[in-house]
Amino acid sequence: MSAFVRYELLNFIRSLKFIPSSVLYLTWVFIMYAYKNVPILSSYGASSIALYLTMTWMAMAMFTMEEEGEKHILFAHLGSKSKYLRGKWLAIFISMIPLMLFAIFFPILTGSFKGGMTSEYYVLALFCHVIFGIFGVLVGTLFSATRFATKKYAWLSAVFVLVCSLASKSLIETAAFLKWILWLFPPVFYVIEHMGNEFIVNKEFWIDMIFVILYILLAAQIIVWLFLKKER
Repeated sequence: MSAFVRYELLNFIRSLKFIPSSVLYLTWVFIMYAYKNVPILSSYGASSIALYLTMTWMAMAMFTMEEEGEKHILFAHLGSKSKYLRGKWLAIFISMIPLMLFAIFFPILTGSFKGGMTSEYYVLALFCHVIFGIFGVLVGTLFSATRFATKKYAWLSAVFVLVCSLASKSLIETAAFLKWILWLFPPVFYVIEHMGNEFIVNKEFWIDMIFVILYILLAAQIIVWLFLKKER
């Protein structure tokens, strides 16, 4: 598995497909911290949302690197299609680490924040970026490695999911019945609502975090099943 992950990372670097998404994300972070005395949590919330979009793009780029013939050779070499998927995910998450660390530590090193960092802020910033990165990878995988990955509508469908998940709170306030549909989309606001001016650990926070983790586990299992069904 480790050899496959290294192969994927080197292949991804050589393809240069990581450049557009990475450059746009780094540019976003630079612009966001061009001014000093910005609020800590809401700024991390904004960079987490940008990472959500970036990792969707990056996941779709990585899953479309190989042709069908090359992919089946990798299946045979690994001995398992699920290992292929897990290896791809691991390679994508490794690719995410530099972007995530840059978004967390750049404003600290440049003194852009209003107020000082605390251990709770570090944990929350890391958690928020990781969760949003996972959301992005799941969306990207869904529309590039399953039967939803139709060449004509894959990117449009991914953008639709991203927009609906980010605007879910406003959509529900506009039409309450949509909450029964929008629970299918990544629950980004269950995380982002806690990235306000003040961080409070209460019962609502833990309920939201448990729901987010359960959503990720269930969504990952469904995507694995859809991937294996497509590759039969």
